[in-house]
Amino acid sequence: MDIKIMELSSTKTFAIAKVLVLYFITFMPIESIAQLVYLKPTGGIQAVFSDITYGTSTNSNLSKGWNPSDDYWGLLIQYNFIPKWRVSTGICESDIGWIYKIKGNRYTVGSGTYAPIIQFPLNIDYMLRDNIRIGRLDKVDYRYLMIFNVYLTGGASFNWFKFDNYGAGSLSGGTGGFQNPIEIDEKLPNVLHRRGASIQAGIGFQFKSHDKDRLDIQLVYSQGLRKLVTVDVDYTINQTAYFLQMAARGSAFRITASYPIRLSKHRKSEE
Repeated sequence: MDIKIMELSSTKTFAIAKVLVLYFITFMPIESIAQLVYLKPTGGIQAVFSDITYGTSTNSNLSKGWNPSDDYWGLLIQYNFIPKWRVSTGICESDIGWIYKIKGNRYTVGSGTYAPIIQFPLNIDYMLRDNIRIGRLDKVDYRYLMIFNVYLTGGASFNWFKFDNYGAGSLSGGTGGFQNPIEIDEKLPNVLHRRGASIQAGIGFQFKSHDKDRLDIQLVYSQGLRKLVTVDVDYTINQTAYFLQMAARGSAFRITASYPIRLSKHRKSEE
């Protein structure tokens, strides 16, 4: 029931955001809109999270893992419709995956598997503070080492798990030899849904130079709203059999960098 309510809320968020975008596009001149539209190539790294939905081992033997080395790519279109607000949408390539660690008496074994997922985000940013200046370099020209804006970002994303292109599971930590044998038998993933949604929130830093937006850094957590994939795992510790099930929603924490490219420049006023 909670998941259905969250999915309904994300659907309403998309609908409200679309109405706002259509309103400003309809009632503002095309030239004014073009001056406020940016193309934003985006890239970054992320840590993908998963859930242990069922396990027969004790908490001391079983734990979730994470690996902050997955890449994240996207191409967004950003529209600054009023001074403190902006909206962006586009297409991104993220990952869905599951990582777990099994601990024996003396050794720990970890395994991780990943697959690509396509996301269509719709984000809204709100400016908290602008033109923060750090490190004054010149008292005459008022040059600073760093000038940036701080803003909050949030939104929703439609997720499309289209490709069954699973990366090879990486096993690390060793099996412990004869003193601590750990054996893992990971089954084929079970795809529950091809389509899902996620909500995200975070903070951003828009760096500036000569009164123009330059590098844009974001720290964002994205929470998947429903399970897309589950995987069953049989394993043994000292010849004792255990079982666990992992579930992936597409949740992740990511750090991204983008560079806004304005699609239209301001025209000089005619005298």
